Amino acid sequence: MAVGDLPGPMRFLVASEADEASRTQREELLRTASWTSDREFEGRPTWRHGDLALVTVPEHHLYRDHLDRDLDAAFGVPVDLVVYLSKHRSESGRPSLTVHPIGNPGAAEFGGQPETLVPAAPRWMTAALRGLRQEARDLPFEVTFEATHHGPYLEAPTFYIEQGSTEREWSDPKAAHAIARVLLSLAPLDAPIAIGIGGGHYMPRHTSVALTRRIAFGHLLPSHVLDASTLDRIDRAVDRTPGAQIAYLHRKSLSTPLLHAIERRLESLGIRVVREADLDARAKDETS
Repeated sequence: MAVGDLPGPMRFLVASEADEASRTQREELLRTASWTSDREFEGRPTWRHGDLALVTVPEHHLYRDHLDRDLDAAFGVPVDLVVYLSKHRSESGRPSLTVHPIGNPGAAEFGGQPETLVPAAPRWMTAALRGLRQEARDLPFEVTFEATHHGPYLEAPTFYIEQGSTEREWSDPKAAHAIARVLLSLAPLDAPIAIGIGGGHYMPRHTSVALTRRIAFGHLLPSHVLDASTLDRIDRAVDRTPGAQIAYLHRKSLSTPLLHAIERRLESLGIRVVREADLDARAKDETS
């Protein structure tokens, strides 16, 4: 198929040969829908399903910066969204399905660039969280956000979708099938766009609010990355969450002086701080 025959823009699902869960998810995607074989990307096959393209990179995707630029050049279309298929690893070993924005609020310990965030995809990512909760309702997996963390660096809106947290879960076809069904039917939410601040790595309050209220979260900054000297990280989270107008804070996880400093910072950026009661309830018949 000629480059000119492809619609634009495109959404790209990115698998990694170096990631077992990523390979499992790729195979479930290929089994679950009808895909058209497309051009090679850097010597590897790719597939297309509507405006979705499924590609594979050889290295672990954490360390592959500027992939969106390479995809644009290879496919000749704008990159609307990048979703990385990935494993999740945690010390608890708890079976989990997660989604999260990417970038490094601080040091770049696992790919990407230090003190640099990648554009979030709040309406797509929050829809994916809700979809996972629906598709995995009969599976023994916890469904949750994770805070913004790790690379790679891109300029296109991006999020990770992960299954874990041990080798047993990485090869679980049922978990991968749930992810495949979510990604194949994914549509952006019509909801106010927010950044999330406070709490631990799994952002439990923000996960709960996203599942029950009309809100779409972009960047998520946990308590441990913020103090009085690092409030500029909030500026970057707002800048890299396109359309952000509000912020939801896990207030109990923040000291009173830091909470007030964060509120002042957000006000200076034109971002309104909301509480759960300020948000409309999610419609009962809303499935994504």
